[in-house]
Amino acid sequence: MTPRRSLLLAAALLVLGVSSAHAASTPGQAATQVRERLGNAGQALILGSQGEAATTVALAQREYRADLRGPLAAAPAERAALESALARAHAAAAAGDETGLAVASSEAWAALAGGGYRLALAATERGDAATAARWLLVREFRPPTKLSRPGANATLANVQLAQGTLSPARAAAALRADLLDTYQSRLRDALGSVAPSLANDLPVSAAQQAALAEGFWGVLAPSYRRQVGAAAETSVARDLAALTSAARAGRKAEVATLAGALSQRLDAFRAAPLSAAEQRRRASQVRTFTPLVAVEYGRGVDDGRVLRAFEIQEAITFQTGALSAFRDIEPMLLKRDAGSARTVASSLEQLGGDLDAASSGTRVLDPKLFEQRTKAIVAATDTLFPKPWLAHDSSADFDLIAGSLERMQKAVEAGQYHIAEQARIEAYAFFELGPEQRLRGLAPELFARSEGLFWYGSGDSDGLATLINGRGSPSEIAANRVALDRALSEAEEAVGTGPKSRTTVITNTAIIVFREGLEAVLILAALMASFKGGQRRLRRPMWLGVGAALLASAATWVVAQTILTSLTRYGERLSAVVGLIAIGMLLVILNWFFHKTYWTGHLAGLHGRKQAMLTSGGIAFAQLAALATLGFTSVYREGFETVLFVQALVLATDVATVLTGVLVGVAATVLVGFAVFSLERKLPQKKMLMLTGAMVTWVLVVMVGTTVQIMQTVGWIAVTPISGLRTPYWSGLWFGLYPTWEGVLLQLAAFLFVIGSYVAAEALRKRRRNRAFARGTVLGAEPLRERVL
Repeated sequence: MTPRRSLLLAAALLVLGVSSAHAASTPGQAATQVRERLGNAGQALILGSQGEAATTVALAQREYRADLRGPLAAAPAERAALESALARAHAAAAAGDETGLAVASSEAWAALAGGGYRLALAATERGDAATAARWLLVREFRPPTKLSRPGANATLANVQLAQGTLSPARAAAALRADLLDTYQSRLRDALGSVAPSLANDLPVSAAQQAALAEGFWGVLAPSYRRQVGAAAETSVARDLAALTSAARAGRKAEVATLAGALSQRLDAFRAAPLSAAEQRRRASQVRTFTPLVAVEYGRGVDDGRVLRAFEIQEAITFQTGALSAFRDIEPMLLKRDAGSARTVASSLEQLGGDLDAASSGTRVLDPKLFEQRTKAIVAATDTLFPKPWLAHDSSADFDLIAGSLERMQKAVEAGQYHIAEQARIEAYAFFELGPEQRLRGLAPELFARSEGLFWYGSGDSDGLATLINGRGSPSEIAANRVALDRALSEAEEAVGTGPKSRTTVITNTAIIVFREGLEAVLILAALMASFKGGQRRLRRPMWLGVGAALLASAATWVVAQTILTSLTRYGERLSAVVGLIAIGMLLVILNWFFHKTYWTGHLAGLHGRKQAMLTSGGIAFAQLAALATLGFTSVYREGFETVLFVQALVLATDVATVLTGVLVGVAATVLVGFAVFSLERKLPQKKMLMLTGAMVTWVLVVMVGTTVQIMQTVGWIAVTPISGLRTPYWSGLWFGLYPTWEGVLLQLAAFLFVIGSYVAAEALRKRRRNRAFARGTVLGAEPLRERVL
């Protein structure tokens, strides 16, 4: 269990323990009951039952006096505001004033929430975790989305305070930051909905939201006063009261003016300043989510029509996430460049309006226009954001993974397994494009466990690919999610804290380079082994291809240093393409190799055309090109993947550390290559042919397996797991063996190709030998018999 989950469990147990220790209602229970009573009173009034509404409010007043009046004595301002709001709620209910009741109910809840904050903070500051836990249940939360995480920092800090692992001062700071952030977000949302509600002829809702904004201001006012001054704080409070009054009276123009002015004044205010890490995280979310708006929109529309409404909803989710993240860092950006900050905010809002129009069918814009707008927003952040914010923050990747997994879970619950599989692939793509690369170097065991849970299983847990393909039940998928969420949580901690030691990064980088380099060495050694004597010249074009591949790999490293994000986004697809080219060339060359060089050339060394070629010194241009291409693809495929893997580690450490690991891996690869080529010179010809044939077969089968896996990752090949078969992680790493029918069957086909090439070449050799014997005197039967035998 991760530390975060352990703390949440402890928090739940603490709350339960507190609840069981008191027979009377806790503040959280009492506050919830009062809020529900006021809501029920509002419903009764809508149905025309004034008497029931007044009675219900009276019950709320009685429960307040019994369970909350005494505990709230330590927060006299909030207690007075709550009593006044309840009295006005009763009067409004008795008079049938629906708007008055809604306003009073909002004021009552805001007073309760404010009182909960004050008392929880005071208890935390004096180290009383038990009392703070009771009052933390009287609070608001930011509206959750599939891209956001629950605000549990205050609860976690309270548990650590109770355990003695966090000081009262630090616990109070965490609580203050969590709740002030929440109430500022809620105030912003309420303030932003007043004018639209009134414009849509929803006067009760408009007045209710205005009162809620005014009530939450009571929590934020002290912070604003400290930052801006008492006069400015008094002015905001006066305008908020005027907004509530204008909303109750239905004065649309005045509401629009007041709401707009208040929003502009409060945009530059941040009640709980974000830490540097949180600032980078929000900035990374803006830059990560914004391009995905255009991607999802493009998938959902075609020729001016919405074809997939779900994709539009996904685009809305990303737009909402980007805008919410931007709002959190907007106060700092307004001080940096107010004009550019407001332009970006306006552009993000415009995307939301256009998405709403597409969702309702009133206006469907061209996807290219959406893409242009999102690119313009990201380009604007290049200069607007401080330089430290431009570095990608891995927490945004984990947010995306969590959102896709949630979508997958809901699809399974709805029985839509094809959508669930798409969501799984999407979640894994986010994992591969972000955390995976760093995990390979920082925590390989976490990478292996997480990848196994995404695909075919890890430990005692089945993988998502296996479960979805087998139409697993929602409970089975949920059980996997628990294990996967735990692994991802640990992975996020590992990635976020960086490398535990420089030695770890160097060692893991060296292993990555050595594993990738080993394949290239074996291919080259296997294919060059038969080029002896006069045929040694055939090695030259291959070495030229190898040299070109090394230069190309170095160039890729330089490019990746400059455009790492773009390279990573398409890395798997490029890797799949390079892998396909390498396999294709290997298959073509092997076919030529077996027929023209291996068996016909070496074992039947009297082939007339070969002798003519060697004596004349002529080598066909096609052979030169094929050999050079094979040398290039054999090395560059591994070089490209190596660059992808180690570049991500540069973000977590530094170039010097990673390059040290690269040099160690290259040195080990060179040593193995030297040993292999030395062995080639010492072995008899027939044994060397057998060894190199086996090496080529192994490399080809591994290459096919890994390329199929990459193509399955990017969605180019279907995924059909082999039921009951679970392979260890190392089998995929070193043998390219994954338990899917597509991978295994294609690997088998590659193996059969090699064997078939040998059988065909051997049959051809025997046929030619028999013809030679039949001709006898043409080439000289006795010399031929002696040489062949």
